[in-house]
Amino acid sequence: MHATDGRAVPPPPVPSLLSTPVLLWQSSGPRRLRIGAGRARAELARLTAAGALVLYDPAAPSAVELVHRHTCGPRTPIGPAVLPLPVGEGVDAPRRVAREIARHGARTVAVVGGGSAMDTAKLAAVLAVGGEPRFTAGPRSGLALLSRTDRPAPTVIAFPTTLGTGSETSGVARLPIGERRSRLVCSTTLCPAGAVLDPCLTGTLPRPLLAAGALEILLRLTGPLLGPHPMADAAAEWLLEYAALVRRTADKLLSAETLRSADTLPSTDGSRCSDMEPAAALRLRLATVSAASHQVWPRVGVSPFAFLLWYFADTAATVTGTAKNAALARLFPAYLELALGVRGRSPWADGPRARRVARVLFPEAGPDPAHCREAAAELLRRWGIAPVAPLGADPGRLGSATVASWPRALTGITAKDAAALYESANTPC
Repeated sequence: MHATDGRAVPPPPVPSLLSTPVLLWQSSGPRRLRIGAGRARAELARLTAAGALVLYDPAAPSAVELVHRHTCGPRTPIGPAVLPLPVGEGVDAPRRVAREIARHGARTVAVVGGGSAMDTAKLAAVLAVGGEPRFTAGPRSGLALLSRTDRPAPTVIAFPTTLGTGSETSGVARLPIGERRSRLVCSTTLCPAGAVLDPCLTGTLPRPLLAAGALEILLRLTGPLLGPHPMADAAAEWLLEYAALVRRTADKLLSAETLRSADTLPSTDGSRCSDMEPAAALRLRLATVSAASHQVWPRVGVSPFAFLLWYFADTAATVTGTAKNAALARLFPAYLELALGVRGRSPWADGPRARRVARVLFPEAGPDPAHCREAAAELLRRWGIAPVAPLGADPGRLGSATVASWPRALTGITAKDAAALYESANTPC
């Protein structure tokens, strides 16, 4: 690029929307959402009557209950069109499931389970028709794309039994590749054709998983706001408004009074869901916002790499073998403090936008970045997430692995810069 007088103009320090357009896997969402108590029973009955193959996570109590009671009947053995997903088989799981999908000749696949279960089913549906992930072998983590196929993949309908992952409405899936390494596979073909959000499916989640899900939703909304990338005003307003809603909802859901409540929530078919009220309604609200956060309309004008903190948490989780949510919880207060210290815009953050986030989420903390960091840490403690153990790896090693895994997402950030964030995160508030 050159100025009108012929002199070279240096590139901007932060990627712009012109150089990083919204990627294709962000351009579509599920064609059908079913939301409400009792929806899972009705939709699964409709799908099985039409011959769908049902995959479920045998480690999720609500998935097992739904499949046994409403698909096969309480005393009927599991039939040939209802299969448990392989749990803990890592690299081999998607291909094993793909072979079962191909063997059944399934045109529709219903998956009942959490984020890992949905990711496995989404990948398996594409692998079953010849799709193959394409990626470089070196880094610990990073992106992967899917090869094109001549045949359409089976339709996937997702029934999430956890909160926060958003896999039921996203075109991405986590692919383990062995030796504590993984790839984030991205393709429009991975986005489920439909999703069913039913609070009955999340009624058995313990408080730590509810809190982890709420945190993941909150950070998916605030991460792009804290990050350095430009975004449309409408998108920023939507993200900030719903981040505030998520905080209020999670505060209510995780309170002792709500968790002890024993009321029930009416279902759409007139029966009663054996669940808590208002807890069921609060979980449903969080699930709905999580699903919406992956849709096109709240992401208009948002860079595909806007959630900067996610890349640091993903690499830390991959290298250390810890849960990604635990890494996010450890990093969030430190990153918030860093973002609030940016005067304008840097490769790390948009300072003015970050300060607006802090004013909305942590009004009690005032303008001081250190006080906002303490307020964020206190929120996590109140939700029951903290204390989180320090990240179990050398900060320098983590910094190098992060920049090597996500070079395009972390434009302008060096391995030394990344190591400094990890070092700061290991310092208690």
